Amino acid sequence: MLLNVLYMKQLLMAATLFVCAFAILSCGCARRTQKAVAETGESKVDATVAMDEPAQVERVEPEIVGAWTPIRLSQEEVSFGAEGGKATVSCLNYDCWWLNDAQVAGTETFFHATPGENNTYETLKADGISARIVNRNQVEISVAPASKSHTWILHLQSGDAFTSITVKQTASMKAEKITNPTLESIAARTSVRSFTDQKVTDAQMEAMLRAAMAAPTGMNVQPWSFVVLTDKSKYEEIFKGNFNLRIFKSAAAVVVFCADTTVTRAPRNNPDAAPVTRPNGTWRDDMGACTENFLVAAASLGLGTVWTASYPYPDRYLPIKEALGLPATVVPYCVVAVGYPDKEVKPKDKWKPERIHKGRW
Repeated sequence: MLLNVLYMKQLLMAATLFVCAFAILSCGCARRTQKAVAETGESKVDATVAMDEPAQVERVEPEIVGAWTPIRLSQEEVSFGAEGGKATVSCLNYDCWWLNDAQVAGTETFFHATPGENNTYETLKADGISARIVNRNQVEISVAPASKSHTWILHLQSGDAFTSITVKQTASMKAEKITNPTLESIAARTSVRSFTDQKVTDAQMEAMLRAAMAAPTGMNVQPWSFVVLTDKSKYEEIFKGNFNLRIFKSAAAVVVFCADTTVTRAPRNNPDAAPVTRPNGTWRDDMGACTENFLVAAASLGLGTVWTASYPYPDRYLPIKEALGLPATVVPYCVVAVGYPDKEVKPKDKWKPERIHKGRW
């Protein structure tokens, strides 16, 4: 009897140990299964769990690594004078969808953009400034004339990328304007197309031609020559078919600016060698500077001028070249009429501060 009791106790202890070991093993498998699910994102059911009681495992989404690249602009600061103006800033690496607001620098004053199509904010109007997005990659900025200086900060957004444009208006720009006789002559120059009968003196013509020949020239080649015309009876032949003939006949004198398109000199790397004739790659630049000097000098003398094109239009320059007997390598670059204006012609104000880019375009 005693042996039977001991035998039953041993069986009961063995069964208890077996149940405990099975429970421990089941917990370990469940934990490993949940860890694998969390790492792979795949939902699995533990084989030790009954099919009518599936394991509830939360899906773990993969983490997005990285950050948004900032919006790069063609310029981060735009400057205007007291007269205001317009400027365009380009977004270089994103489409710009939102023009959020304009903040008055140094304050908590904000002017918010107006909603547009597709829930975008493309236009903004505030005191003294307006802006709008064009073609999704440009911001057009307009600033009104003002007597006081202002600074605004425009906030842009594309997705989760942000940037800002600083807009400065300096009202004291006109007060700081520098002037002198040379600058006044440059500003006074304008195109005059009708003249009085008053003649231009030889001394005046020489002064203008001296100024023309003082122009900068590549490697000091000085490709220019000039034909001064005053005999209007020959203009029909010289300027045959030229629609500026009426202007030429009205002027006191006409100057044909001629350019030698070649240069004859020793090679730069061998200055002791014999001269060689070759094309002059900078003659157009030289002639442009030369012509402008002539025009400014005329303005300083109270004379009017108009610069008319000749080369490279065959119907204009070929009759001139033939009538004046120009050498084979010489072309009539342009024709300038000069004389006393028969009426006041005010020069155009071409000052546009928005065309000025600081640091980069």
